[in-house]
Amino acid sequence: MFVEISELTALLADPLKLIPAIESLEPTIPAYAYDVEPENHKVVSDLSYRPWKEIDVANGVLDDKGNMTYRKEQRDVHRIPSSTQKQILNWAVHMNLSGGIEIDATIRDSFKATDETMLAMLKKTWDDNKLNYTAQKIDRLKKNYTQCLVVWYSVPAEEGFWDGIAPATSKFKMRCSFFSPATGDIIIPIYDQYGAMISCARKYTVAIDSKDVLKMDLFLTDKYITYINASTGWTEEKVTAIAYGKANFVFHGQDRPEYADVLPKIERVEEVDSDTADENQISAFPILAAIGEITDSTGGGAKNTRKTFQLSDGGDLKYVEAKGSQQSATDERKNLRRDIYDETGTPQISMEQLAGSSNIPGVAIELMFLPATNKARSNQEGDLGMEWQRHLNLLKSCMAVINVGVKLSVSMPVKPKFKIELPRNLTEEYTNIVSLVGAGLLSRDTAVKMLAFTNDPVAEYEKIKAEAAEAAKLKAPVVQPNTSV
Repeated sequence: MFVEISELTALLADPLKLIPAIESLEPTIPAYAYDVEPENHKVVSDLSYRPWKEIDVANGVLDDKGNMTYRKEQRDVHRIPSSTQKQILNWAVHMNLSGGIEIDATIRDSFKATDETMLAMLKKTWDDNKLNYTAQKIDRLKKNYTQCLVVWYSVPAEEGFWDGIAPATSKFKMRCSFFSPATGDIIIPIYDQYGAMISCARKYTVAIDSKDVLKMDLFLTDKYITYINASTGWTEEKVTAIAYGKANFVFHGQDRPEYADVLPKIERVEEVDSDTADENQISAFPILAAIGEITDSTGGGAKNTRKTFQLSDGGDLKYVEAKGSQQSATDERKNLRRDIYDETGTPQISMEQLAGSSNIPGVAIELMFLPATNKARSNQEGDLGMEWQRHLNLLKSCMAVINVGVKLSVSMPVKPKFKIELPRNLTEEYTNIVSLVGAGLLSRDTAVKMLAFTNDPVAEYEKIKAEAAEAAKLKAPVVQPNTSV
């Protein structure tokens, strides 16, 4: 459903009509997104999905025919959840953002000074808000709850915050907060008929005088309006102006939770594991079966003694025990686990798989992670990249308000740059680099930078050259003075 910006603007003065219109756009968050923790899975919490078992328990009393009497009792069954949903989320976020987000800017010759100041201010803001870490939290919330809203706002900067970057007249800095259904917030993105986001609303509950009060923030380009659900219904509480020329929010969203496609398979694995535990409880220990009649039994009452039985009429005693798990159940679980990881592009790597593989070739590592890296690149070149591009575009406008001297650099080309971190075979990499240097195909200067043993490879190379020069002096032959007349 879409809304015309003119229609939205016309309703701003009438909260009793505006809020229901916005609420009608509220997206549906799947109930299972709130139950991602293993202890909340339905195999554990839903008794209708996995009911208690009714069993017959002997009373120890015989009826008038000499038969044992029984009573009905309910016993809980095994409930074995898994953390597969969290593994899928963690791997997806890790592949997307574990390499951090760099700010890739093009410094223009005609605006070199202001562009460099703008870039320095962006990097300072990025580091001050710890965005390389915050980005992973935001992405994890989006991938589970399908939405996360990031709101930027200015606060007074502490003394010396912009030293060496911006003039002393720059008295403010930027802060960001993020909201999602994890904390009870409902985010409502509002699109026009062309699919462009024109606004966003945040509905939340606050405690006022020990009572829960419902509020809504509506974010627009030039302001955001806070509405409160008072005794007379929705009313406007306050209006906060936005001076950046852009709306001060970025919406992170996707259509479905990251694991939605494989959730039925995950639940089936939990069911199979729980059923297997129930079966093991019954059949894992050997059962003594008697054939014929036991006429007497002795012993077994003291430690380290065996019980003996006297049998008649060719009687026999045998242990009955399972000959192994049911192969079809084992195969089903194995196939389900493989499909879950394959279909979500999630690496499935265990210590057993890595045993004896201490020196995996680099190409094998790349192939092992190929589905995951392809998925991550698709995200980085798609919605994830666009979301963080919006952050940078907004922050450029914010920097120009904090420091008017960089206003000309709002048009500076800036984009987020992502890196995918994979395990590395360092021995193989170093051997290849040394071989290239030995063949004259790579300079030693470049090799030191590629090996990256230190944080300052340039200084390290200068030390290497100095040490080599000193060693050459020590090896140089000593020239004896000519004493002949």
